[in-house]
Amino acid sequence: MTVSGLKGIQAEAEAARTPSWPALWVLAAALLLVLLAPAWAQQAPAPDAGDSDATAVAPAAAASAASSVAPADAARAERGKPIVWQLVIEAPAPLDKLLRTYLDLARFQEESSKDQSLGIRRSELRRLVVSAPEQARGLLEAEGYFNAQITTRVSDDLPDQPNKPVVVSIHVEPGPQTLISKVQFVFEGELDARLSNSDPLAQALLDKLERGWGLPQGQVFRQADWSAAKNAALARMRADGYPTATWSGTSVTVDAQTQTAKLFLVADSGPGFAFGDIRVEGLNRQPASAIVNLAPFHKGESYSEKKLLDWQERIQKLNMFDSVFVTTDLDPTQATSTPVVVQVHEQPLQTASTGVGISSNTGPRVSGEHLHRNIFGLDWQSKTKVQLGRNESTGQLDLTSHPWPGNRRGLISVQGSYLVDSDDTVTTSQYLRVGQLREGERLERTDYLEFQRAEVRSSAKVVVSNASAVSGTSQWVYRDVDSQILPTKGYTALGQLTGGRTYSALDDEGYFGRTYARVTWYRPLWAHWYATARGEVGQVYARDQVSVPDTLLFRAGGDDSVRGYAYRSLGVTRDGVVVGGRAMSTGSIELAHPLSSKMPSLWGAVFLDAGDAADRFGDLQPKVGYGVGVRWRSPVGPLRLDLAYGNEVQRWRMHFSVGISL
Repeated sequence: MTVSGLKGIQAEAEAARTPSWPALWVLAAALLLVLLAPAWAQQAPAPDAGDSDATAVAPAAAASAASSVAPADAARAERGKPIVWQLVIEAPAPLDKLLRTYLDLARFQEESSKDQSLGIRRSELRRLVVSAPEQARGLLEAEGYFNAQITTRVSDDLPDQPNKPVVVSIHVEPGPQTLISKVQFVFEGELDARLSNSDPLAQALLDKLERGWGLPQGQVFRQADWSAAKNAALARMRADGYPTATWSGTSVTVDAQTQTAKLFLVADSGPGFAFGDIRVEGLNRQPASAIVNLAPFHKGESYSEKKLLDWQERIQKLNMFDSVFVTTDLDPTQATSTPVVVQVHEQPLQTASTGVGISSNTGPRVSGEHLHRNIFGLDWQSKTKVQLGRNESTGQLDLTSHPWPGNRRGLISVQGSYLVDSDDTVTTSQYLRVGQLREGERLERTDYLEFQRAEVRSSAKVVVSNASAVSGTSQWVYRDVDSQILPTKGYTALGQLTGGRTYSALDDEGYFGRTYARVTWYRPLWAHWYATARGEVGQVYARDQVSVPDTLLFRAGGDDSVRGYAYRSLGVTRDGVVVGGRAMSTGSIELAHPLSSKMPSLWGAVFLDAGDAADRFGDLQPKVGYGVGVRWRSPVGPLRLDLAYGNEVQRWRMHFSVGISL
């Protein structure tokens, strides 16, 4: 401010302080009127009823005041009332569904549509609309859209149409998705040191991590995939020798202009762990060797979570323990020799059971079974089974050793059986086997030497076949299915190769060979349909004059062969009696579907079977059977009930069985 301006203000202030006599007279008059007003009011006469001027003053003033207050109150009341509104989302699929599921606006609209009492005021709707673009942007970025254009629009209120909803529109232009341009791993800890020394196991782990990485270069970046990929990579490191591995840091650098993302991950592997000594707890009558010999690793071998789980499963399959727990103490100070602890609870040393059953192949039966889990303390199990039936009776003793080193087990088996076929032919047989079993994750191999004898007599007591044989057999069983009990996907295969010499009371003696294979394939199809296909083939190689025991020959027909025909009824007819043939081939295809969504374990099925047995493949004349059935997928295996029509015999036959066959 200038100096002259300051002097002017001071002069005005001094003038204001100088008293003015006319002003003082006016002020005194005003004070007098105020003092005399109450007295005048008391002396004033009441207005006359006919005085229209007097009566109109007060109502007019009240009306004027009411007219000024009522619109404001009405406006406030209108703003406080819930409004009618609707949400419109304009976005390409499937982003529209994503926004409708997770936007606060959309969720509130869905809840209010279910409960009419959940209204929303204008102020709350305004808050949700303002926050919607930022929330939508976060959802879109999680799906890889970092350049999305989001606009919101709210329609105007229409006073003449109060019931017309206010429309909230969200329009999304997502733009291109962001792609992975680079993935970089950096390791710290023992894994880094081993990679620097070109350790083959460390390099193999790195290869697994890179091959199995869930967000490779060129793939769309999504937040859910990013989290899943990190979790999977960390789980892989922890399972393959580095159980204390952690992420030291991870980052994503997004270039919104080029729509690319660079991934950078730093993993601290911690120390590399190795298996140490094995300690078994809970044993009373069983030897520790039965458990230790099954271990799929040696002391000093790199830690593997999968090997521990496989080992635990193998111990459970021994049928010696109620419970099995395999644990390790992941102490970094003992990483080079991590102790392994196996905690078990033994089953009873001996068990016995009885049963009653029926089969469409062999009719009703009763059975009894006894199991000793360590007979005479020799580290062998013994299982004795006796079965008495209308058409089949058997007695069997199986001795199986506790596991030996290398996943091997010894076996000794003795059996005698008496079987009556559908034409009243009687087959009696006996065998003695000695061998060993090798068990793997999917492949099981059995090698054994065997002596067996078989005799076939007609209903007239005429001996049709009588032969014995000494042979050696190798058998392979392969399983790759989603469930051992109720498979729906995968396949199983069985193969046998046998060679030996026969001794006959009726025909010539000589050498023979035998091959047999069976494959079963499972596959889920569309609309909850499931397919099962089976094929089997077998042949015996020997001179025509050489007699081979009937139990080494082949027949067809029955539940797991060609349905619609009696059990073992398809073969070679000799002297009016059906006996086994030297060649056999059967096949089956089946389609099944759940009968009801409320009972998913009850299936209906249609099937077609075909097959035959003969002395030569050129003599095979496939017999066809087809029909319908019901499947109950019980906890112990599928129970099957089939009604099949045998095209060759022109008749229907009922078949039922429990379990699956290889």
